[in-house]
Formats: sequence, structure tokens, C-alpha cells
Amino acid sequence: MFRLSAVIALATTLLTASVTAPTQAVSAPIPVQVLSLTDLHGYLSETENLTIAGPAGTLPVGGAAYLKAHLDKLRAGKPNSFLIGSGDQFSGWPDYTQGFANEPTIEVLNELGLDFDVAGNHEFDRELPFLRRMVSGACYGKPGFDTCFTDSRGRAFHGTDYAYHAANVVAAKSQRPVLPPYWIAQAGTARVGFIGLGFPGTPTETLSIEQSGLEFQGLVDAANRAAAELKAQGVNAIVVSMHEGGQQGGLFNDCKNPVGPIFDAARAMSPDIDVILGGHWHTAFNCMVPDPYGVPRPVLEASNHGRVLGEVNLALDPANGEVIRSATTAANHAVTKDVVPDPAVQKIVKYWMDKWAVRQRQPLAKLDRDLDFSKTAESRTGNLVADLYRSEAAHPADGGADFALVPADLGIDVIAAGLKAGVVSFGDAWPAAGISPITTLALKGSVVAQILEQQWIPPAYGCSRLSSLAVSDQVRYTYDLGKPVGDRVDPAKVLIRGQRLQLRKTYRVATSAAMPLHGAQYGYPGFQQFTDLSRAPRMGQEVFLNHLRIRQAIKAPALGRVRAISGTPAPVDGPFGPLNLLPQKEIQATATSQGSATNSPAAALDGSCTTMWHSNWSPHAPLPQYITLDLGQTRSLNALVYTPRQDASPNGRISKYDVQVSANGNDYQSVATGNWDGTLQAKIARFPAGTTARYVRLVGLEGGAGYAAATELNIALTPGS
Repeated sequence: MFRLSAVIALATTLLTASVTAPTQAVSAPIPVQVLSLTDLHGYLSETENLTIAGPAGTLPVGGAAYLKAHLDKLRAGKPNSFLIGSGDQFSGWPDYTQGFANEPTIEVLNELGLDFDVAGNHEFDRELPFLRRMVSGACYGKPGFDTCFTDSRGRAFHGTDYAYHAANVVAAKSQRPVLPPYWIAQAGTARVGFIGLGFPGTPTETLSIEQSGLEFQGLVDAANRAAAELKAQGVNAIVVSMHEGGQQGGLFNDCKNPVGPIFDAARAMSPDIDVILGGHWHTAFNCMVPDPYGVPRPVLEASNHGRVLGEVNLALDPANGEVIRSATTAANHAVTKDVVPDPAVQKIVKYWMDKWAVRQRQPLAKLDRDLDFSKTAESRTGNLVADLYRSEAAHPADGGADFALVPADLGIDVIAAGLKAGVVSFGDAWPAAGISPITTLALKGSVVAQILEQQWIPPAYGCSRLSSLAVSDQVRYTYDLGKPVGDRVDPAKVLIRGQRLQLRKTYRVATSAAMPLHGAQYGYPGFQQFTDLSRAPRMGQEVFLNHLRIRQAIKAPALGRVRAISGTPAPVDGPFGPLNLLPQKEIQATATSQGSATNSPAAALDGSCTTMWHSNWSPHAPLPQYITLDLGQTRSLNALVYTPRQDASPNGRISKYDVQVSANGNDYQSVATGNWDGTLQAKIARFPAGTTARYVRLVGLEGGAGYAAATELNIALTPGS
């Protein structure tokens, strides 16, 4: 039945009762409170220095104890209150949670009284079996080292007091959900159905991987299918919680120019669905979006890291359990620190943080010499990690890897630090190797040669890059710095187990999961030319820590797998031919927004590959955003050269652009429009002959995650000017 009918029916009932039977009691609507928590990512401590922009300025927020205090305040006097998660709660980055297999987060979530959660992308960081053990409490690896730690009450880890849901995550062969698609809760005499939806892009996230036997279906069809099942069971109040979101241009309780997948889905989902909660985007909004029949329903996202709590209050018709849409209210609440923190949760968090401090001091192994680390050259840490990657994936069931090629410049997810000689503590070893899954790819020898060559990126008018691939002990090769980029590695001098690399042969190559998924984004497109992929059972950090624990006395691997021939290559013009570049020091830049002081417009003119201008992200500044260059005087212009963001994230890489020029800084005209690919190589926008101007404006119309960014901007003047 169309939702509006519930409103009309109730109104008619009330009117009739008041006229014909003034003494007859009318049942009051059943109140239901839905509280929303998403993307906590294990941020439990009050000391994380989290903030959020509020109407009166920046607010200090966050901390699990404050979160519990706000929950208690919101729940007071609300008998039908449900705390609903939208995913990515337990898999996160704080060491005091991750260092104990995220079990501290589960203990806190149980204490908060979480009723329902969604399997987001990070719940699949270690694939479905690990998610199931988080629910069941089963041990994984070595108990007390990898998992199954004693909690703050002296109990063994017992898993979650709630379930994970995803109506759109199914087994590829059977098409059956691998997790419960929904949960039905009792609210007085009525029932409320909560549908879970996982992030459809999980198979292409950095820490998750394809070919796991799972299929992540679209949001709308899965939600509508689950809603129809609930309706068939007589459940007429339905809430969707999804690990997908969007963004808007206002503060956390606003809805200014909303865009994103959650809003597209909200406009299409069945009108039987009354509330839509989101996550994944780490943004906050409170919107009312019309359903396909034009009746508004709330669509919320409650930020991340416990900074915001969402609240939706519903009124259910006691006669049929339908939601009275006109009585629905919604709000986002900042988790401020002007309340008394919950002492029980404080105790839990302190226990785990103290336990982490103790664990960091525990001796783990003894090194015979320093494990040095470099992002740009062979290092002993890189060699050890590459050897461990290959060893972990060597068994045919785990990938059958012939050798390993491990990127050394991706930071904490892969390799981040070296170790000093002597006794190595757990805390010393913890950050050295990251949590990236180990995957094995089938690659032709010719592609392997390309990948080795891709360690260098051609000069691009302001940014050049030298990265390094750590290679396992089966590999030896030579590169010549005196040769131009693209011709530095002679395939004839690449040896695999002492044999020359065979260009037509297929090799099994172990590497980080980031490479098959986003190799081009990181500057290694060759890794995405694989024909088969498998995943080893453990992640890089687990393998590294257990290697130290088991062996205790560690001999650092020798150097010499890679030999460099020194030299200086002949100068090259770059990919766009010779350009007459205006010195950046003669240019001043302004922009419509910036993410922080370090992301100012000036960062796009400093000649550094490690700095950038970036549009504001909190609150999100929706595109279009632009950066304007003042050239100091009117000049004859040939082109603008754009060097996109050079680190691992694609956010802000402009994909659709408009370049405008002006003589006076007020009146602009477009001189170049188009699309750029999402790679990190430099791009060019050429101007029509005869273009003159003092001001040049780059407008980002579309960009990664809805942001605009630039690592470097250069202006090419007309030759001879």
C-alpha cells in the first residue's frame, strides 16, 4: 500500500473518533528511535584530537566514552531505540585497536549496545572467514599473539553481541546471501525491519580483493528485494543501512547540494523503505529525499571516527505498523565533550591502551645488524619483506609464487620503516610492514620487464619520480641511470633463479593487493596486466611479526640483488615536447577553497611532488572548484600543464576540466575544456593560437571523490615570447 495512505487513514480515524465517539480512546502512534553510527574505524580514545565544523566554529569531538554518554542522553525515555551501524566500525588504524586484532573495538561496540551492523569494505580486509570469526569469537593464528586476547573484564574474546548484514553480498555460484540480509526488531506491538547493504565497490578497494567467490550486487535491487520479503512477512516499517554515501556542501546537519551514490539510490529505492542511513564517505549530512512516489524520507550519514551520531525518530501506526511519514524527524548530533564521559567505557579503553603500551615494550627478536629502509633504492627491510611475501605465497594453494616484487613507496600498508640492530620490541616491529593482503599474479616476462622499468616516471615539468620495487631473493637485475627513462632495465640482465628472464614465459609474482587493483594509480600499470590472481591467507604485517616471533634471532638479508650503473641521462623535453615555461616564482595563486594550510594554492607552485593544493574536505566543498593563477602581467599563452596528485590516493585528481583566461581578473572566457585520465602522469591543456591573458583559471568540474587538487601547475608561454 502506498505510504501516504497510512497518513490519510490515521487522520480519518482520528477525525471520525472525535465526531462520533468522543469518549473512545485512540491508540497513540508507536515511537521508534533509530540511532546511526558509521565508520568508527576503532577510534576509541578521547585523546585522538578529533574535531568537526559546527555552526559556532570548530568543535572538539569523539571518544568512545563520550559517544556512550551521548547515546545514553539520546536514548533516555525512548523504549524503542535501536543503534544501527553502517559498516567499517572495527577495522581501522589506531594501533591500540589494530594491535589486538580489533577486539578492543568489538568490546566497546558491545558495551555501546550496537544492535545491527553492515559489512562494509573494511570488514572484508581479511575476507569473509575473518569477519565471521569477529562475530563468533573464534581464534585466528596464534591465540594471544594474533587474536583471542583477554578483555578488560578478564574474559576470553567472545565476538560480537550483534550480527553483520548485507543483502547484496552473495555467493557467486549460488547467488545466496552470505550474511543475513536483514534483521527484524520488535517495537511495542509493531515490528521494524533493518536491511543491510555492503559497499558494491568492495572487490576493488585497496585492502580487499577480487575473486573471493563473492558477488557484490547493486544497492537498489538488493534493497527492494529485501523490502519485498519484509513486507511479505507483515513488516511495514523498514530502514536501510548501507555502506555507501555521498557528500554535501554544508555543516554536519545540513543538506546543501547533495551528490553521491546514496542519493541516487534513495531516489530509486522502493517507497516501502522509510529511512536510509549511509556511510563509507566519512561525511555528514541530514537530508529529506523524495521516494519514487514523491514522499520525502530521511537520508543521513553520520561522519566517521565517532564524531557524529545520527538520529531518526519515527511514529508507527499501531493498527498496521506503517510509518507515519509526516511525523518523521531526523538530526545529526556532534559527539561533543561537554558531557560526562561514561566511566565503564573509559575503563575499557584505558585497559586496552595500557595493554598496548605494555605490548610495545615486549621483546620480539634480535637482529644481527640494522634493517635499513629506502623508498628509492634496494634496502634490507625491502629484501626481507619481499622474501616473506614470496614465502607466504609459495605453496600452490596460496598462489604458487615464483618470486615477489613489492612496492617500497606505498607507506604504511606495505613497507614503512626499517629496524635497528639488537633487540627488537613488538612496538619497533609493528610499523615496519603493513597490513596489505599478499596476492599472486600471473604475468608475462615481458610485463615483468615493463614493471621494473616503471620504477621511474618521465620528467613532467615540475615532478619526476623514482620509486623502488623490493625484489625477493630469486631475482637479480641491473639498471642504468645514464639511459633515458623507459630504457634503463635491459631484460637480458634480469635473472630469475639465475636464468635470464623469458619474455614469453608466464611467471607467478607475489605483490601487494594494491598493485592488481590500482597499479596505474600508483605508477605501475603493468601490474594490472595479470591473467590470474590468488590471495595468500595472511596479510603482510602478520607474516612479518610472526617471522620475528618464531625465529627470534634474525640475520638481515644481504644487499646486491639490484645493481645500479651511475650516469646522467641526456636532458629531455618531457611528454609534450619543448615548452617555454614561465618560472613558477613569477606566479601567484588563489583558490575557491583549500583543505588546510599545507594544501594552499601556493603548494601547486613550489616545484615539489610531495605537496599539493586540495579543495576543502570538511565541510566538503562540492565541485566545481578552481585555482586561479596571476601571471603578473599580460602574456602570450600556449598551454597549461597540470600535474595531478602524486601520492597513493586518487582523491582530487581532476578528470573533467575547464581552463579559463582573463585580462582583468573579473571577466573570464573558456579556452580549453576536456577530460584527463586518472593516472598520476602530467596532463596538458593547449590554448588556441593568439591567446593572451594575465590570469589563468583551472576549473575542476569532476575529480576523484568529488574533490579538486593539483601537485604542480605550469604555464607554457608562446614560443619566442
